[in-house]
Amino acid sequence: MGRQRVNVIGALEFNSGRLWYDLHSQAVKRPQVTELIDRIARREQRMPLTVVVLDNATMHHHFDSDKLDEWLIEHRLILLHLPPYSPELNLIEIVWKHAKYHWRRFITWSKEQLRQEVTKLMDSVGHQFKICFT
Repeated sequence: MGRQRVNVIGALEFNSGRLWYDLHSQAVKRPQVTELIDRIARREQRMPLTVVVLDNATMHHHFDSDKLDEWLIEHRLILLHLPPYSPELNLIEIVWKHAKYHWRRFITWSKEQLRQEVTKLMDSVGHQFKICFT
């Protein structure tokens, strides 16, 4: 039996504390990042401007120029890349640290339970599990 993995891609909405996330059993690549940003761009609550802050992972670069134009013109969404080697500026990294080392239960899960437990944890961010960034 192979080891089960759950990869999480996410974005933190700073003003509301909402966590946008997707779970994947395979490695997360640019198409999955594009899907998540698309979901954020198309959300019901429109903002005057949405800034998506990204670190310098390879999958966070080289988006299709038509997609970038769509996000900007239709959804008022722009991408902002952090300087290299600055994870302390990326608030989602603090969420991942807490999820991995403070909030998760340190037990062994079966393959069937893993996805369910990670979903439960991610859904609890901002409600049961909170971080004060001030």
